[in-house]
Amino acid sequence: MKTGAFGHNHDVCSTLIRQAMQARVHDGTRGLTIAVSSLLRNVFIIFTLLSPAVVYSAADSESERFDKFLEAIYQRTLSRSPMLSTTLGYKQNYDSWDDLSIAHINENVRLAWRDLSNLHRQFDYSKLDPPGQLNYRVFEAGLKLQIERDSWRYHFNPLNQIVGLHLEIPGLLTTYHTIENPDDARAYISRVQSVGTPIDQFIISFKDRENRGFSIPKHVLPRLIQAAESIISGELQRAETENILFSDFKRKVRNLSLEEELQEELITGMTEAMTGGFIPAYQRLIEAFRQHQTLGLNDNGVWHLPDGDQFYQFLLGQFTTTDITADEVHELGLREVKRIHEEMDKIRMEVGFSGDLTDFFSHLKTSPDFYYPNTEEGRAEYLQRAQHIVSNASGRIKDILPEVPPNNLVVRRIEAYREKSAPVAYYEAGTADGAVPGTVFLGMYDMASAARYDLDSLMFHEGIPGHHLQQSVMQAQAHIPRLRTYYVWWSNTAFTEGWALYAEYLASEMGLYKDPYANFGRYAGELWRACRLVVDSGLHAKHWTREQAITYLNENTASSAINNARAVDRYLSVPGQATAFKIGMMRILDVRRKAHAALGDKFDIREFHQVILENGPIPLSIMEEQVQAWVAKKQTH
Repeated sequence: MKTGAFGHNHDVCSTLIRQAMQARVHDGTRGLTIAVSSLLRNVFIIFTLLSPAVVYSAADSESERFDKFLEAIYQRTLSRSPMLSTTLGYKQNYDSWDDLSIAHINENVRLAWRDLSNLHRQFDYSKLDPPGQLNYRVFEAGLKLQIERDSWRYHFNPLNQIVGLHLEIPGLLTTYHTIENPDDARAYISRVQSVGTPIDQFIISFKDRENRGFSIPKHVLPRLIQAAESIISGELQRAETENILFSDFKRKVRNLSLEEELQEELITGMTEAMTGGFIPAYQRLIEAFRQHQTLGLNDNGVWHLPDGDQFYQFLLGQFTTTDITADEVHELGLREVKRIHEEMDKIRMEVGFSGDLTDFFSHLKTSPDFYYPNTEEGRAEYLQRAQHIVSNASGRIKDILPEVPPNNLVVRRIEAYREKSAPVAYYEAGTADGAVPGTVFLGMYDMASAARYDLDSLMFHEGIPGHHLQQSVMQAQAHIPRLRTYYVWWSNTAFTEGWALYAEYLASEMGLYKDPYANFGRYAGELWRACRLVVDSGLHAKHWTREQAITYLNENTASSAINNARAVDRYLSVPGQATAFKIGMMRILDVRRKAHAALGDKFDIREFHQVILENGPIPLSIMEEQVQAWVAKKQTH
């Protein structure tokens, strides 16, 4: 959805009615696109809903009023999402889960309509200061995207092997639910005991989608079952094979200075919550997955869904924040794969390998010289090497930015319950106050798929100068409203992931790759994202089979067959998302080239990076405008 679809001053009622008339939902049993009279009625219901409680002073400027408006929506969002509140370091509703009922989801959409209405009715865009105008546009774009996403509600896979309730529940408890006193421990126990409520609400929505003819990809479902089974595996009160949640709770309680009797009381409460609440709830979820397997599933791309081609075009717009088409994505990918192959072949010759590039790929996939042992010692060495890369990059931040953000970064192994189906690495942001550090999680389930030469670029992508630096700069900005400081994984992906892929390239310019193989790993990372353009569009627009997609990755990358199969299942689960990385990177590089050409000797790459990052995740078009404004200002001084 494009930023300028609504004007800033207009008759909001007529606009909302027009948008409602254009909105669509999809009846999966008939494959029809139908007008939604109920959504039209919701337009009028919007005007009867109460606005967020905002107290304005007569002396408030337009920008101050707008800041208070956004803060009120932020507070409302926290009150409606205990899980988000916990991830952001707050303890309100610390014993609760999000309401995942269909009624609550519908209310969220109505609130988005209302917020959009209030945004246009209550604020004059022309009277806002520059940060206010930027926040207005980004907030507006986010609301419109949320509303349009809901019109495709049943087309989206409700969870996958990377993102989903089954993973969010243990992730929230182990990573974000801190225990600093007995009340925090009791809140943890309460959450464990009551987890059946959100899981059962999810199952109702899952069955509703299933009844409309929508299903999970065939090869993805076993990954979901395996992850859910892993979460409830292990024993209670037996250290050698202890359940991951029980172990986390016990460790946190043992770290408190409590009397032994109270500690044992809390641990007993946790045991009862696991056996009486948590494990049965996950068993119900697993059973819902198993029943879903009997439906005759397939691994087709979204082209086979009702209005699948339009849905995929929506996804490309959502994830890239551009107007790029599926055909353009595919052709761009093919060109980039060819270009990167040529660069990789130069490295092949540099290291003196006598075969062709295909032989070199095979050599890198199979030679034990490029892998750590698949042992605990090998994993420890891999982790130590990753920490060393982070340490070196941390010492170079002043070459990247004018000032060094304060947030710490740690490296950890991906938890056992999600490691088998997770990507090779991912980043989770810490809290703004530094109480929870930013964390790079590394997958070490199978060390044969964790090449040594990939590790440098992986850490630059997820850590510094990638996601961690990106998040740290955003958290340090006073002008970014708190409503925009938390990560929504499907929003502005091209900006977020484009920067991280650009960071891999930037590390090369900084001389952080110390040998040809590490540099090859950098090209391998870029090649991987270029192949994603080909494979994602192939699966979802060109009717490729899962086997065709895996074969393409096997033939064109140095990645292992296991990783390639896992990747294709990811693209089937989350169509369109994988295209954002390369498109975002290329836009940042293009904007940088233009700025450098315009400024010449006045171009300061550290200032350029600050301009790119200081407004947080934004659509690429707005990012480009911010750089153009910086260039114009530099030219006049």
